[in-house]
Parts: sequence; C-alpha cells; structure tokens
Amino acid sequence: MKLRRGDGAAVAMVAGWYGLVWLIARPISHAPVVDDWLYVTAARVLAATGRFRPAGFMQAEPVAQLIIGAAVGRLFGFSPQTFDIAGAAIGAAGAIFFYALARRCGVGWTGAIAATALLLCNPCYTFLSFSFMTEVPFLAALIGSNLAFASGGGHRRANRFGSRGEWLGVALAVIAFMIRPFAGAAIIAYAAVTIGYDAELRAELRAASPRALARMAPFAAGLAACAAFWWWLMIAHQKPWALALHEYRLRNYFMLVPARVYAEKWLLGPLLYLGFVLSPITLIAAARRWRPVGAMAFALFAVSAALCARNDHAGWGLPQVQCFAGWPGALELHGMALQFGWRGGYRYAALGLASVGAAALCVIGAGTIPRLDRTAAAVMLTAAIYWAAALPLWFFGDRYDLVMVPAGCLMLALAWRNVSRTAALVAAALTLALGLGSAGGLRAYNRGTEAVMRERDLLLAQGIARSEIDAGYGLDGADLYRYAACGIDQQASEAGIPMVTSYAIAPYTIAGAPLDGTEIIERFSWPGPFGFGVRPLYVLKRVADSTGAAGRKSAP
Repeated sequence: MKLRRGDGAAVAMVAGWYGLVWLIARPISHAPVVDDWLYVTAARVLAATGRFRPAGFMQAEPVAQLIIGAAVGRLFGFSPQTFDIAGAAIGAAGAIFFYALARRCGVGWTGAIAATALLLCNPCYTFLSFSFMTEVPFLAALIGSNLAFASGGGHRRANRFGSRGEWLGVALAVIAFMIRPFAGAAIIAYAAVTIGYDAELRAELRAASPRALARMAPFAAGLAACAAFWWWLMIAHQKPWALALHEYRLRNYFMLVPARVYAEKWLLGPLLYLGFVLSPITLIAAARRWRPVGAMAFALFAVSAALCARNDHAGWGLPQVQCFAGWPGALELHGMALQFGWRGGYRYAALGLASVGAAALCVIGAGTIPRLDRTAAAVMLTAAIYWAAALPLWFFGDRYDLVMVPAGCLMLALAWRNVSRTAALVAAALTLALGLGSAGGLRAYNRGTEAVMRERDLLLAQGIARSEIDAGYGLDGADLYRYAACGIDQQASEAGIPMVTSYAIAPYTIAGAPLDGTEIIERFSWPGPFGFGVRPLYVLKRVADSTGAAGRKSAP
C-alpha cells in the first residue's frame, strides 16, 4: 500500500497517545475492569479445556474474542495486565483502521487525523481500551470490516460473485458478530448500499438475473454464517441464565415502560451523548453555522433541562460519560452512587454543551449525508440500523452509544473543509482536554482499585475468608465466581456472590458509604484524577443482619 501524506503522523499519534495514557495510568492494577473478569475466566477455561463454556452470569458471549484471549493468555499469561495491554493494542489497531477508512472516503489527512484523535480521546474508548471488555474489540473488527468493504468498491465486474474486498469486509463483520451480534447490521448496510449505488445491478435484480443474484453472494453468505452461529450459540448451546433472564424481561416488560422513557433513553439520550463527546469539533461547526445550530441547541437544551429537573437525575442523558470518564463511577462498590453526578450548575452546563454539539451534528449531517460515497453511506447506515435497534437494548443497560461514535467522527471528518489554522488549534486543544480527562479517569480508577485491593489483602491477612469479604463487583467476580459443574443448575450454583448475584451485606464490606447494620473499622481514600480530589471509602463490619440493594447488576 502506498503511503500518503499524513499517514506516518497518524500512526505516530495513535502510538503516542497509547504510550502517554500508559505512562499516566501505570502501574495498571491487577484487577478486572467492569465485566472483563467474565471474559478472562472464559478464555482461561477455553485454553485449558478446548471447550467454549460461558458463565451463567454472562450476558454477552464473545466467542471470537475468547479465542483470541485464549491464545494471548497461553503466550503471555492470564493476568489482568496482560489483557489490558492486549486490549490497548486492539484499540490502537481500531484507531488506525479508522484513519485509513476516513482517507478511503476522500477525507484529507488533517481532517482524518482530527477525527481519529476524537475517537481515541472518547472516554469510553480510552477507558475500555485498557480492559478485556467487548466494546473496543468489536469496534476494531467493525471498522476493519468497513475498511475492507471500501477497498471492494467499483470492481463489480472483476468477479461475478463479488470483489475480494467485499468478501473480506463481510468476513470481518462475521467475526465482529461473534463478539457482539449487532455487527449483522453492517452486512445489511453493505448489501443495501451496493444495490443503492449501482443502477445496473438494481435493474438486474428486478429482472431476477442470475448474475445479479450471484453478485449478492458475499452478503447472503455473511448473513447465513451469522444465522448459523446464532443458532449454535443460542439454541444448540446452553444459554447463560443471566441472558435468558434479560430476554424474559424484554418479552414481558417491553410494553410496560412508558413511551416517554423510551424517547429519553433511545432518542434524546444518545443524541446528547454524541453531541457531548464530539463537541471538540462540532463546536467549530457551531461557530460557523451559529444561526440554525443556535435555534436547535436552544430547543434541545430546553427539553433536556426540563426532563432533568422533572426526573431529578444528576446527570441525565450522559451515562457513558458518567460511568467511564473517570473515577466516581467506574468502580462498583456497595453504598456508592452508580453514576457520576453532574451537580448543580455543572448539570446544566454539561447539557448545554451536549445540546450545542448535538445540534451542530444534525446540521452537519443534513449537509453531508446527501453527498456520501458508497463506503461512508454503509458506515452511516450501519449506525442508523444500530440506533434503531437500540430501543430494546435499553433493557440490557448496554454501552451501545459508543458504537455510533465512529460514524459521528467520520461525518465530522467529511465536513472538515476550509478549516482555519486557529479553528484547528482550538479543536486540537479541546480534543486533548477531553482525552486528558479520560486518561485521568483511567489513572484514578487504577489507583482506586489498588487501594481497595490493599484493604482486601489486609482483611485476608487477618484470617478472614475471602467469601466473607465484599470488595466490589469486579474483584468479587474475579475472586469468588465459580463455574457450575456439568449438569448442575448454573443459577443455583452461582448464587450468593456479593455484588454479583447477591446484594446481602457481607460480614466485611469495602463500601463507598456507611451502611445500616455495620460499623466502620477503617477509613481510606480513593484519589481523584491526577490527584485532584479524593473519595472517602470505608471498610465495614456487619453487626446485625442486613441486606442492601446497591450495585448495577440485576438480582437473579
């Protein structure tokens, strides 16, 4: 592949960013990140037994990721640090794929670098890159699929059964499907834009021409592969009980949720989230198109502020920023608020910034979408299908907004024209500020988990059994989770794990606040980003029978 101007700078930027974040966040703690203890454990079982055996508590079944994890673990060991570094390497690859994709779509090198930096500095992307969670590997495979599909454009007659690029793009989409099944949207989008951008093919399909049907072979094969994998995983294979529980809730409770809640969670929430995390560039567009942006932003802010005041949600509409931008919400302990709270005026300042960014993104989209080429249209259509399908995903509490960020970044890259040097410097400074906030949150998370681990180890040194210590969701899962024996009821065998499958107050609890029925035996602190601020934490001893209802997971 011929290198173009800016390619070396893009690679250097990606490598430099991950190096900087590593220096800021290190040492990476020997602790799981959110749910990745489930996937590390399943990868270890796969490496040891050669069998795919998901945990009953697992809601996602990323088979392709577990195969990679088993290989990485055999080579480098199964420590959390190994998988954090592997996740960062996958995140870096995804960012480079995105830069190449933007260039394939006709974006200049400065616009492609600016949009890639915005993806890298996204709070979710930075945080989850240093983990073995599914989001970043899924995105990397999906963006790689988009890039391969781009290379297959314009060669319809080269192969009657589709181009090599289309086959590779579909194959990578199937791999992404084996991490998270929503990648099927990409294959549908590829087929749609292939038909939509080829008038001759449309005519042949209307005539049911065998040649036209053969031309759709890559997409038909990809969807068939996804369907076969889905059947094997969800029907022929034992389904995790946690996934079955959420499917039951989806079937039975979907119509019981007020339409207002769906409108907030499905339409307005993701739009405000995208406006917030893309604001370093959308603010530049807002300054250039201030009249239509201002009117839309005012309307969005008025609606979101009214809902925020009515519902009294501390940070309504920005869950991904709350949970993964930093230290207040990433570690889950008993007695700790589940989300980062935008308090007082900060709440409305955040909503104002998100409203301006969302309005600018809509204005940019209105001018950009009609001029999309085949590849960019496929990326946007994939995001649109995903967004439409996200309505029922609300039941799963998923971080689905992140999947739409690359499409937003690509849209901004396509609109990056005639940007002055001053505006580019402002966008770079704002992007760096967003990134440093994300990196600072990662640093604080690692320092916080290390502090919790020290208190856990001190309790163990006193002869207290690990099963009597609630050290938070991730550590409890990594330390106490056990696989049910074959033929044994998974849900019954896995019951009673603090903060995972039980909310009862353990004899000893490391908590974010004092709890009823306990006494404080130790106080310690969780440092804030870059040492600014602290969060008090407590080691509690149960003095009476007590139950609690803290934590993110749903009780079985």
